This record gives sequence, C-alpha cells and structure tokens, in this order.
Amino acid sequence: MRQILLASLTRQTRGSQLLNMLLQEEYSLLRGGKPDQVTGLEMTIQELIRQLVREREFLLRQLDKQGLARLGEYLDTLAPEQREGFDVLLTKLVEHEQSSARQTSVNAELAMALWKQSGSLLSQFQQQVTPRERNTYTAKGTWYNRPATASLVHGRL
Repeated sequence: MRQILLASLTRQTRGSQLLNMLLQEEYSLLRGGKPDQVTGLEMTIQELIRQLVREREFLLRQLDKQGLARLGEYLDTLAPEQREGFDVLLTKLVEHEQSSARQTSVNAELAMALWKQSGSLLSQFQQQVTPRERNTYTAKGTWYNRPATASLVHGRL
C-alpha cells in the first residue's frame, strides 16, 4: 500500500511540475502574440489536468479500500521515518499547485487584456469604415437621401 501511494504522489508531483512549466510557456506565447501555438498548448494543458484528476481519484480509491477517507489519516498511522518521503512529496505538490494557480491567474488576466484590446481595435476600424454622412449613393449609383427618423411604413393610405 505504501509503495502504491508513494508512486501516485510522485506522479502527481511530477505532473503538477509539468503543468507549471506548460503554464509558463503559455504565458510566453501569449506575450509573443502566437495564438495558434497557445491553442495547441491549451489542449495539452487540459489533458494534463484531466490526468492529474484521474491520478488523484486513483489515490482516493486506494485509500477508500483501506477504509480511510484522507491521506492524512493514513499518514497518521505511519512512523516518522516512514512518513518522511510522503511529507517531501506533499510539500512539493502544494508548492507546484500554488505556483500553477498564480500563473493561471496571470495568464487569464493577460488573455482578457488581449481580448479587450482586439475588441477595441475592431471597433475603431469599424468606426473608420462606417460612412459619416447619412446620405450616400446606392448600389445602383443613385443618390439616396435617408430620412432622419426611423419609419416602418412609407406611402399613402
């Protein structure tokens, strides 16, 4: 049981470290203006997160087989020298997860800022292209004098 849990925690620690590295790469791609590469990397990040969730579920199932609800309950049954490897892995796991959470927040803020910037640029381009005068030529080349107010029906009754 001890080896299974240690192996699972090792995989989770390495996976969370890889997640942190991928998030930093995503940040550099966002800063570099490479949206196609960001999209591909985002798919990789999502798959890694799914794998980490499955690994955590596996760990919980293993604990449940022993009648334990949490890893802490199992660790309380171990001697201090047996517990040392678990403590190191758990410390690293927490550090990686916190670093990933911070990097995710930074990436999300940058992505939103880029999205707003793109929207503002698009709006500015549309304003420049839209004719300022209400009266323009039609597709047939005739002058069209549009009325100042909106109306649903034209004609005589």
